[in-house]
Amino acid sequence: MGRNHHEALEPATDAGATADTDELFAVLSSAKRRFVLAHLAQRAAPPALDPLAGALAEWSDDLSHEDARIALHHVHLPKLREAGLVEYDDTVALTDDAAGSLSLVENV
Repeated sequence: MGRNHHEALEPATDAGATADTDELFAVLSSAKRRFVLAHLAQRAAPPALDPLAGALAEWSDDLSHEDARIALHHVHLPKLREAGLVEYDDTVALTDDAAGSLSLVENV
């Protein structure tokens, strides 16, 4: 017998899947992190930290360029990396796994 439309709306019962989903939504709860993901998705090449900080500062009403750089380095990029959404060293790039999360941030 086929599944009905109500079964498709039921939340996952696997505790691990629920924890992963909760972590993802916690990471995406920050508008600044959603901006970073959307900005990276629109770039042809991964930017270095400084140009990304400039874009975030320009978008944000409450961050200077230096404050954006510090926040990215110490807060936002580590959280995005921990969630498996970005990789960074000299440049900041989306991971292959980030594609599924991008649909959640399209309307930043």
